[in-house]
Amino acid sequence: MAKRMEGEDPYAFLDRLLEEQQMKHFELAGLVGEYRNHFADLAERTTQDGVNLARGLPGAKYRVNAKYIEENWLVFEAELKRMFPRD
Repeated sequence: MAKRMEGEDPYAFLDRLLEEQQMKHFELAGLVGEYRNHFADLAERTTQDGVNLARGLPGAKYRVNAKYIEENWLVFEAELKRMFPRD
C-alpha cells in the first residue's frame, strides 16, 4: 500500500495514488477482457479445462487488484481529510 514518503509534497502523493488507481483499473479491464474472450471461446467449444477455469473466475488476481483499489481509495480519502480538515 502506498505511503507518503518523508518530505513528499501532499499533492504529488495524491497524484501518485490516483495514478496507481488508474493503472489497477486498466489491469482489471484487461482481466475482464480476458474473461470475455474465455467465455466466447467456451460458447464456441466447451472443454472440461475451459469449464474448470470458468468456475474459478474471477480468480485471485482479480480479487487482489480489486482489494488494492479499495484500500488505495481509503488511503486517498484519509490524506484528503488530513490536508483539508472540516471545521
